[in-house]
Amino acid sequence: MPASVYLVTGGARSGKSSYAQSLCENTCPNPIYLATSKVWDDDFKDRVKRHQNERGDNWTTIEEPLHPSKHCDKFGGKAILVDCLTLWLTNYFMELGAFTEPDGNKDAKANENNDKIGDASEQALEKTKAEFNKMITQWDATFVFVTNEIGSGLHADSAASRKFVDAQGWLNQYVSSKADMVIHMVAGVPNIIKQFPPESRNPLKAPASHDLTERAVLDQFLSTRSLAMDDKGYFMMKLDHAKGVIRVTYHSCIKNDKGEICDVHGKKISCCEGNNNRPEPMATFEARTAKELTVMVFERWEHAKDLVSVGHAAYIGREAQKAEECLFAGRFYQQD
Repeated sequence: MPASVYLVTGGARSGKSSYAQSLCENTCPNPIYLATSKVWDDDFKDRVKRHQNERGDNWTTIEEPLHPSKHCDKFGGKAILVDCLTLWLTNYFMELGAFTEPDGNKDAKANENNDKIGDASEQALEKTKAEFNKMITQWDATFVFVTNEIGSGLHADSAASRKFVDAQGWLNQYVSSKADMVIHMVAGVPNIIKQFPPESRNPLKAPASHDLTERAVLDQFLSTRSLAMDDKGYFMMKLDHAKGVIRVTYHSCIKNDKGEICDVHGKKISCCEGNNNRPEPMATFEARTAKELTVMVFERWEHAKDLVSVGHAAYIGREAQKAEECLFAGRFYQQD
């Protein structure tokens, strides 16, 4: 199973990098920024510094101009922003002699040997594709690649530039063919031009109407069964349709030596204001999907192993699925 791959493309200042950064931050709490650029002058150094300042401390930066796949041991379970394919390909063009590297105030200079340029162009494209293929074999990584639509501008005036534009277009097409989703940025607005593929398997048999009635009766019966309250605490689940999230609070039932409701450290927890005697939540979770919620509670919450029982886990899993369905459909949700 290959990695999840997203391609964000567009022209200069179209909002590509900002959108890709937001996509990673909303997906992974500690994403990786894989910079393929080399810093050749002060102007580019300032641009790099600005991008670094826009990213929070939760980001890890890896600088790798040619061989990103050698860092695959760091990619597991992460969202990786690769910025960008254009500079990555440029580095191979220079490595193979199609261009010279910029030097101080001197711009890069193209090789005047057309045969050399042609060979370098083909090799650069193949080497970049080979590295890309190595990277995306890692099933537990999510890659967001940024690229440029340089072929949408003026016609290049030199043989080397035309070869580069061609190679960039072919690279974009190749990555797009492997991507789960492709987003084209125009004036800061994302346009999804390739979606996740639809379910290709034949539809399975669905329960008949009388079966659904029986199951509704069964579900109601199970909802009214007697359950013993967990002596450590309980969960409350609601929907916030305005924010588009499932909100879950955990309320402690633990008592300290004074008989006060407290947290795991014995610190008293105040009760909610008004007529509600329920203690203030010990923890609050907000998630956009059922899966994100269960990961927050059972995998990332530091007190989960001490406070959450198997019964809690099963209950929250069921309720989260029901709440997600109501959230997406714009329906009222009632906790069971």
